Amino acid sequence: ATPNLDRLARSGIRLTNFHTYAASSPTRAALLTGASPHNAGFGTMAGDWTPETEGKRGYEAVLTYRVATIAEMLAGAGYQTMLSGKWDMGGARDAAYRPAARGFQQHFALIQGAASHFDRRGVFPDIPTVKYVENGKEVELPKNFYSSRTFTDKLIGFLAAGDRSKPFFALLTFTAPHWPLQAPAEDIDRQRGRYAKGYEDIRAARLAQQRRLGVVGHTTTAAPFDSDWPAWSALPADIRQLEERRMEIYAAMIGSLDREVGRVIAALRASGQLRNTIVVFMSDNGADGGNPLDFGGRDWYRWAERERELSFEQMGKPGSHVWYGPQWAHVSNTPFRLDKGFATEGGTRVPFIASGPGIRRSGSLNGAFTHVLDIVPTLLDYAGLDVPQSQFDGRPIEPLEGRSLRLAFEAQSVGELHPVKEFFGWELWARRAGRLGNWKIVWQNPPWGPNEQWALFDIAKDPAEQHDLAAQKPAILAAMVSRWNEWAARQGVVPIPYFPSDWSNVRTHFEWRPPGGVTTVNSGGRSTKPRSPMRQEK
Repeated sequence: ATPNLDRLARSGIRLTNFHTYAASSPTRAALLTGASPHNAGFGTMAGDWTPETEGKRGYEAVLTYRVATIAEMLAGAGYQTMLSGKWDMGGARDAAYRPAARGFQQHFALIQGAASHFDRRGVFPDIPTVKYVENGKEVELPKNFYSSRTFTDKLIGFLAAGDRSKPFFALLTFTAPHWPLQAPAEDIDRQRGRYAKGYEDIRAARLAQQRRLGVVGHTTTAAPFDSDWPAWSALPADIRQLEERRMEIYAAMIGSLDREVGRVIAALRASGQLRNTIVVFMSDNGADGGNPLDFGGRDWYRWAERERELSFEQMGKPGSHVWYGPQWAHVSNTPFRLDKGFATEGGTRVPFIASGPGIRRSGSLNGAFTHVLDIVPTLLDYAGLDVPQSQFDGRPIEPLEGRSLRLAFEAQSVGELHPVKEFFGWELWARRAGRLGNWKIVWQNPPWGPNEQWALFDIAKDPAEQHDLAAQKPAILAAMVSRWNEWAARQGVVPIPYFPSDWSNVRTHFEWRPPGGVTTVNSGGRSTKPRSPMRQEK
């Protein structure tokens, strides 16, 4: 249940074809700067360098000074700038990459990309504890810390202490529902029994609701579940219980997040600022179906067994190390294919809501192709500022690549917001995609790609990417691949075969026990976003 987000959606506009990149850091770099991830320094995630990419331009995994942030731009125009939540743009060792150096005057920030939601424990063996920074100084956490609640407390405090005579820009970046899945016990209790029907029934109900709401077409069908994983009815009772609990915790985190969104809206309304404030809500990538314990193989699993809680009884509590697995990710990504880390629609098409003065009311929808690079130009448009071209504050910067969405927000009817001849590309972990009008090409590593070849889809007719037209439309495919190669050359994409170069070193296996025997399935490795919902029982 998300009553606050529902109200926000009813009061404004939803973009139903809005895209990010396939993971959080590249998306956040684009959101902050309006420049592509490779131009901003996030052609890969921190720690994910390969011999081909390490040390290369575009793969620094810090927010470089080749770009300016929206906070820098607005602060220069007299705005008060505020941030609360996840940063993950660099700065673990160098303060030059922390929020204070990138235009945020007031901030409370988790410097790394993920952490426990109850304390400073990290989620990776090489980062046992994380850093929080408040207004330039490293700080400890309050005793009653829970990520979503505390991030909201801090932002509301910044707003209350601000100068009402000046405009403000505030960015609230929740870490929820990123693993480890953790939530207050009372929030988890509210979800008990809601997911007992299992993956297939719940996804069918969601698709039907999406059709009723007009979020997808009335004839849209959902991509099938991963055939490597058992159906709900094939799971033993104890595994169903485990899977049900995972989704209950995830739902509890979303419910908590929604409550905090409501608190921000209520604070703005009480101060009289809401009537002059545009609110944007979005996600940073598709649902996460991967298993973090597979990233480093058995050594990481041993670390988690020693340092974190993996038992069923502790799931969702402080110290637990839980994720919700590929089948629930399929449910969350209904009707799209695959999930976070992939260049498919399930990895990059995300929710988007905008509400505020001048924005159309009554829950309007727009299905034109839009993307995260459009956000900075949109905010600058509403602030009455020009988009910087090649310089900012005396230094050269990379070009902004998006377009203002203001026309879509305010006009009664807007079709395509990007010219049909404008090409948009993706690349992360060697996975690739390109969009031109309604045509989309996708390159996925095996087993998710067709023999290391490009696939071609008509996204308008086939949003679930189920009908590869590469063999039927070779001329269109060739033209699209040529455009992708041109785009990749401009961006400085470093060609690598897979991620990592020798991904056999991190291949893992897991076992699950269906009635009547043991099945061993190869879960791939880091490059394939491994699928292991049963790993916890090994």
